[in-house]
Amino acid sequence: MVSSIASICILGLLVIVHEAGHFLVARWSGVRILRFSIGFGPRLMRWTRGPTEYAVSAIPLGGYVKMAGEQGTEPRHGSGQAGEPWEYLAKSVGTRARIILAGPFVNYLVAVVSLWVVFVVGYPELLPVVGTVKEKTPAEAARLQRGDRIQSVDTHPVRTWDEMTRLITAAPDRPLAFLIGRNGVSVPVTITPQPKDVADPFGRPKTIGQIGISPSGAFQASRVGPVAAIGRTIRQHNEWIGQTMLGLWLMVTGKRSMRDSVTGPIGILYLTSEAVRMGFAPLLFLVSLLSLSLAIFNLFPIPVLDGGHLLFLALEWLRGRPVSLRVQEQSIQAGFALLVILVLIVCVNDASRFGVFEKIAGWMGR
Repeated sequence: MVSSIASICILGLLVIVHEAGHFLVARWSGVRILRFSIGFGPRLMRWTRGPTEYAVSAIPLGGYVKMAGEQGTEPRHGSGQAGEPWEYLAKSVGTRARIILAGPFVNYLVAVVSLWVVFVVGYPELLPVVGTVKEKTPAEAARLQRGDRIQSVDTHPVRTWDEMTRLITAAPDRPLAFLIGRNGVSVPVTITPQPKDVADPFGRPKTIGQIGISPSGAFQASRVGPVAAIGRTIRQHNEWIGQTMLGLWLMVTGKRSMRDSVTGPIGILYLTSEAVRMGFAPLLFLVSLLSLSLAIFNLFPIPVLDGGHLLFLALEWLRGRPVSLRVQEQSIQAGFALLVILVLIVCVNDASRFGVFEKIAGWMGR
């Protein structure tokens, strides 16, 4: 229960900083803010400070900043200016674009700082310690046991489970010399990884090696210096961005199902709850991943998202006049409907993946 509440608070915090980015840049740009809301739907709490109403609403799946002159009045000038100078539509395309970009940018900054802190204070790395040995596998034939620590593979010292896995998968059907740590003694064994045919992310067939073991779950904290952590953070984020784009491309082209490519609110809640139980560093690591994902997702050119608003601004800049408010409103309604359908589909997938339906059936059967 506590971890679930903490999960909701963390997700709410990511939404708050996103909307705070829009809010602060809009105010610095001289735009009057009418409402700053966390969540959608009926307002549970509200208070007013200056011209701005602050609110906490019932549906905690997002939030919004309502700016003066943002909608409801057609621009009167080709530049997009309308009404009073403190209205949103009175500002230049560049200023409005900065306001829209501020939300994703703040999420990106949160992702960077969070991951940098993880690398500096210590991040968990999975150790090459055997948890289970599968039957009728090369590992069983070599008499590997639970608790064995893989010290080296093919004369290469291994420090983490990932390092060990890379060496094994790269050598199908090739005998490898393993050095196993067991009860304080180093035991040499030779294991030939079993070949397995798989497909790479682009659907191309390839063969990898497997020996039939799974990790024990033992972790060890690793740290890097503050300067080195900057480069490590950038490389990790670039890898995540690349994986996200590749996953979306494979989903769009039908090479990977949505079930395997996308996680929604239920999945995020589950993963965050698990990270809360694991401790500070894993939780902050997940916060970085979620915040970066939120920044990327909001830049998609779907009208209801920040990317959709940026698309309208780009069209206004190219055409020399804004897209009509009627077209924008209809596009936003269609985008919102699409987003709701997507969220529902993803939630059903998450409920199936994480056994929610089975748990509900079990509760009802009691």
